[in-house]
Amino acid sequence: MIKIGGSKDSDSALLAYPGFGQLDSDSQWRIHVSGLVWQTPVIFSMRQRMMIRMLGGVMQASPDDLSGEMFQSRIIPFMAEADHRRSIIVTIGKTTHRLRKKTRRNGRFSEWMHLSAAEVEQASECSGSNQVVRYSVALEDSDAKPAEGVIYLYPKSGFSVVSDIDDTIKDSSVGDRRELLANTFLREFRSIDGMAGVYRQWSELGAGFHYVSSSPWQLFDSLLDLQTVHEFPAGTLHLRNFRLRDQLFKKVAIRRQGKATAIKTLLKNLPQRDFVLVGDSGEKDPKIYHKICRKFPGRVKGVFIRQLEHKPLENEMLQKLQDSIGGGICGRFSTAAELQELSERVFLGN
Repeated sequence: MIKIGGSKDSDSALLAYPGFGQLDSDSQWRIHVSGLVWQTPVIFSMRQRMMIRMLGGVMQASPDDLSGEMFQSRIIPFMAEADHRRSIIVTIGKTTHRLRKKTRRNGRFSEWMHLSAAEVEQASECSGSNQVVRYSVALEDSDAKPAEGVIYLYPKSGFSVVSDIDDTIKDSSVGDRRELLANTFLREFRSIDGMAGVYRQWSELGAGFHYVSSSPWQLFDSLLDLQTVHEFPAGTLHLRNFRLRDQLFKKVAIRRQGKATAIKTLLKNLPQRDFVLVGDSGEKDPKIYHKICRKFPGRVKGVFIRQLEHKPLENEMLQKLQDSIGGGICGRFSTAAELQELSERVFLGN
């Protein structure tokens, strides 16, 4: 018998990522659940306080900025310590499941589960244009508050849109470290004009959405707020592991493989769906998307890259993308209206 709540102190917090699932057969659903566990309360160490002062210096922030509610709410998750080797209990509908593996050193848990069609049908509901199953995650033998999550149930065929976040749908200024950090910690998140409207049109045509980003998991709640406030279509959210000190000290190159791995996982686990990839020219999106198109020939029907003034997409790279996508559509855009026009040939066959 699985026991939730008990002997351990309530010294942990949980986060459940949006997951996805697909019907493997007439009687079995394969769904993915994942999330994080960290220790609470978060008490800043002397080293962390020094890092915060360094961060304030890089951002040219005032003492009032650093003591403000915005900064405090954003910085706390970056200072949290991962809670590892904890057993996770997932509840879907009236059934509970213990995940096979405990949380990893970074506090992450991630697992594929198999549910019968009857279990999923009983627990599923409509949310906008999506069919979803709501679930909760809890720690075994702990009084820590459970976290609520949602699983998007995708038909076997159809379009899945993979979208970058920073400088694709969110104004981040990734090319300027001071502006990037200030936008991350001191300012309300701003969306790129018109992008939410284009994505809503694609959603109305039946597309599912996967937001795959180099943004850190510590911004999960803030990114969900951006999605809600600006009315972007709901979807799965794939963020990277992140340590603030790597960004401040720049001792080693920050790894970007996480984004490519997440996209490959989506393509492998949604094998009959067509994909559209949307990113920007400022970081690694064109190169990542080029490799994805070559690895999964015929699966990607559209690649759209938002042009950034400080680092525009070169013609040579655009041609490589077009060659790798075969009969699909590849293009650059500067405005949401241009993206809408480009995408009509993919979604509407125009």
